[in-house]
Amino acid sequence: MNVFKGLKNTHTEIKRINGYLREVVTFLDDSGKPMGHVINPLMVELRLRDITQIFVGAFLVASPLCFTEEVWTLSETLPFQNIYYLFAASITTVTFFVYFNFYRFKLKGNVIEFLKRIFAIYFITTLSVVMILFLINKFPVKTDHILAFKRTVIIAFPSIFGAAVTDYLK
Repeated sequence: MNVFKGLKNTHTEIKRINGYLREVVTFLDDSGKPMGHVINPLMVELRLRDITQIFVGAFLVASPLCFTEEVWTLSETLPFQNIYYLFAASITTVTFFVYFNFYRFKLKGNVIEFLKRIFAIYFITTLSVVMILFLINKFPVKTDHILAFKRTVIIAFPSIFGAAVTDYLK
């Protein structure tokens, strides 16, 4: 479904233009001749460009958070149940964001791409958080894997939103 579906004298088709999927809406006059086109990006495929944007968005938000002592202390004191709720809230919110901004009217036939995008956003975000924490020696996975996990989830919570938003920017 698209915004032009209810209009008379329009024809909508999906085409690959310069390697990217696009929705092409053609406006027709009363005789059926084309008067003009509107080309909308169809963001249902996960491409290398998207992965790069996800990494940059996650890195931008995670970088300052990884260096704050408040986050390190919070990860030591916050109960594990709250960590679980943060994790669940971030996955749920990103799932809704991705659905409504990428797949709302295009989920049929793109379920695998939808799930890949959600997984990629969370995986790349988590990877960037782990990388930064490891580099600054605040990822104690060998000595306290629970603390390492807590720090990762706490920092990934806001970082995943940065990743999702930059993925949406084209």
